[in-house]
Amino acid sequence: MRFATGLVLIDAPASALNMLGIDESLPDRNVTRVKTLRRGGRRYPYVAPQAWRYWWRFTLKEYFKWNLSPLFREQKQVFTAANPLRYPDDDVFGYMRAFKKGGINVTVTRVSPLKNTPLISVLPDRSSLTVDEGYASRHEGDPVPYSQEFYSTVFKGAFSLDLEAVGRFTLVSKAGFKNLLTWDDVLRDKKGNPKKGTEEIVKEIKEMERLAEELGVQKSEKEWIMPSEVRKRRATETVLALRLLTGGAKQTQYHTDVTPKFVLLLNVDAGINPFISDIVFEESGEVKLDAEALALRLNDLRDIIPEGAKLYIGYDRGFIRSLGWDVEEIKSAVENIGVSVSTGSVKSSIEEFVKEIEAYYG
Repeated sequence: MRFATGLVLIDAPASALNMLGIDESLPDRNVTRVKTLRRGGRRYPYVAPQAWRYWWRFTLKEYFKWNLSPLFREQKQVFTAANPLRYPDDDVFGYMRAFKKGGINVTVTRVSPLKNTPLISVLPDRSSLTVDEGYASRHEGDPVPYSQEFYSTVFKGAFSLDLEAVGRFTLVSKAGFKNLLTWDDVLRDKKGNPKKGTEEIVKEIKEMERLAEELGVQKSEKEWIMPSEVRKRRATETVLALRLLTGGAKQTQYHTDVTPKFVLLLNVDAGINPFISDIVFEESGEVKLDAEALALRLNDLRDIIPEGAKLYIGYDRGFIRSLGWDVEEIKSAVENIGVSVSTGSVKSSIEEFVKEIEAYYG
């Protein structure tokens, strides 16, 4: 069991990356709000987790030429092809196709090996949010007033990629673990032949078996495993895509670079993320990092940090300077508890971290 975990910080100096839409509760209905959540007595802007995942998928398609799974609509559901052999995003991001077709249950689901939090503003709304009052005047007649929220903040997000689950598909009859249809799902007549109406299921199963044969999938009664090279490529490209992350709303008016400006990366042998805590926090309107808190947390988790694994700290020099952080201080605090640390640019740190992932697959 090995998980590639990380924390990312995205600088959003004047941005509106994920909008809630028009606030219908207001009389003039012309205020477009950003998404916020409440914690304690404060509200914090955030980017929804599905928006981050959409950016991530799009980046994999654009820069790593991933052939993304197409979308289908049946009844009131929208779902992907649910074909993790052909489509790497079905493998890494998971899927749920849950309905009956012609009275036959064609439900398959897959727990996503890639998990991520929302991107949540480190600064509360009172320290980050403002409203732009504008007028639409490119028409005849009186200008039309409108208002739009935007923020200046740093977003914090965390992710965990289950390396063992990438390219490994279970056939267990349990929600999230019945990844593929099998011949047991096909209804048969008295002669043992597939019943009329099962043609599409039969076609899907045959197609999956043909792909498995072509790709060299190792099959057993309860699971199918893709070749190590395929699993390695999908896992490493997923992490490498972070440094090229592309997306976000309102880019025409609030152009924002959403690539991480600071990352913490670490492989762990457990399904937890050591960075989900207030290591990065707000104090008097400033974004702080508690190096001692990070060191103490990693010290508590020493038994699940693999031998030879390093904490990778990747940073943009200008970003760090603007926050007044000292990376050497962070490094020193962590090394004092016996965990090796590698520092460098975001690009070099991600690329070095990926080498540990490659080594895991052999």
